[in-house]
Amino acid sequence: MSDLKKLIGEKIRSIRNKKNLTLLQLSQITGQQTSYLTEVELGKRNLSIDSLEKIMDALNIKPGNLLDFREIDPDSQEFETRTVLEVHYQFLLGKKSEDVKMIHKVTTEIFKSIDAAARSE
Repeated sequence: MSDLKKLIGEKIRSIRNKKNLTLLQLSQITGQQTSYLTEVELGKRNLSIDSLEKIMDALNIKPGNLLDFREIDPDSQEFETRTVLEVHYQFLLGKKSEDVKMIHKVTTEIFKSIDAAARSE
């Protein structure tokens, strides 16, 4: 199962829940079966562009909203290091060089602090 399918599925579920829609309601709006939508949300199904457009229309979202993975819940079962790294990578792509350097310095100091705390335990 690809990470992207899982991420998109989780994002669809998150947006659907925020809009207080059940799978049955989303199914009725999109004309897609609830079993299919369940598998999409679990990242077990490939989505055609047509199906994706129906879901996005039903949720009233744009592609950018669907592919914005900055809201990662570290307590989620879907939380993985690769996911976090991809989110951070995408975030940094849009930043100026000096901002990226500053972020790097800050994170380096955070990691040094974490390592020092681990050594003192």
